[in-house]
Amino acid sequence: MVSAALPVEGGRRSVLAGLSPLHVRRSRVQWLVDCLLFAFALLIWASYWDPVRDGTAGVPDWFLPWDFAMGIATCCALWWSRSHPLAVGLVVFVPAALSASAAFAVVVVIYRMAAHLRPKVSVPLVGAYLAAAIPYHALFPVPGVDWTSWLIVISLLHLLALSFGLLTRSRRLVLEGLRADAARERRESASRLEGVRRAERERIAREMHDVLAHRVSLLSVHAGALEYRTAGDAPPTLDEVRAAAAVIRQNAHLAVEELRQVLVVLRDPAANGPASEVVPTSPPEPPQPLLRDVSRLVDEARGAGQRVTARLELEPLADLPDNVQRTVYRTVQEGLTNARKHAVGAVVTVDVGLVDGQVCVAVANPLPVGVTASEVPGVGAGLIGLAERVRLDGGSFEYGVHDGEFRLSAHLPRERT
Repeated sequence: MVSAALPVEGGRRSVLAGLSPLHVRRSRVQWLVDCLLFAFALLIWASYWDPVRDGTAGVPDWFLPWDFAMGIATCCALWWSRSHPLAVGLVVFVPAALSASAAFAVVVVIYRMAAHLRPKVSVPLVGAYLAAAIPYHALFPVPGVDWTSWLIVISLLHLLALSFGLLTRSRRLVLEGLRADAARERRESASRLEGVRRAERERIAREMHDVLAHRVSLLSVHAGALEYRTAGDAPPTLDEVRAAAAVIRQNAHLAVEELRQVLVVLRDPAANGPASEVVPTSPPEPPQPLLRDVSRLVDEARGAGQRVTARLELEPLADLPDNVQRTVYRTVQEGLTNARKHAVGAVVTVDVGLVDGQVCVAVANPLPVGVTASEVPGVGAGLIGLAERVRLDGGSFEYGVHDGEFRLSAHLPRERT
């Protein structure tokens, strides 16, 4: 019997804890406001006990204890008016119509109902409050107040409390809507950025797929040639076998390195979805550009009418890994494309070379006339994808406005990371 009663007792305790005003979560400001309102309501209630005041002159002596009891109950109910406005509004309905000492507490309850309930609930309820409060002057006439003054005062009191409550509710809903919009915008922006990064990773994977296919095809060709020569009447010489073996070894090593790079791209935790989603299903693209194609890219831009000043130190970079060479090419390509789209006619400066043992690529162009640093155009998917590519190669990428120029720069390690 004792064990069976324990859950009931625990349930009662949880219900009582839920009804406690201390159980309601309030911020420090809300605690301060609620304490001040409760204290002021008690002060108004206590002022009716002053025998010198004639505010209760119209109330018969036999009703005064009831008035004060309803007043103190209404003051205490303020602690639940924030969390249970409808329940408090229904409970306080009778004191609102009959208790003069509960006047201030009733005004606070009306405000809380308007601030926390839907207007289609709070407005009719406040109308009922007003209709119930008007006959009070007939039951217990207030000394020195005629019916016209009573109607004006009691109506304004209810309408002002209702109006301030509705304004508070509207402001809160607007702020909540703005916060929800901001949160949704942050989620959408993060989703877009992740989509751009994933697309760039897929593009890199396709490029590496093409290079890897080229390496494997070379292995197949040389292995097939050896097989054919050894099966014929004129077997290959030792030097020919050694040369073919060297080509096979070199391309096998490069193929393994390219495959490692593909796995790094596919296994990066920043990518979403399984690795199978990144495997291209389209036919292989044309051979991917390398460092030697940077000069051709600059010449093509000049041929299209773009004014380009290039300082290219490509000779010391000839031994760069293919993935770094492609990143250098893509960086120059993105910088020229941005300048062509958003700074038409501007002189574009392209720098490629070695600085402190790192490969440095920089593309700069003056800002268009009338454009400030706070409204720089063209900062979108292309630069985000390029930043992802540089990051995967172990480098750093920056872009922004410096001294009136839009500048993007990439710093890449010379050795394979």
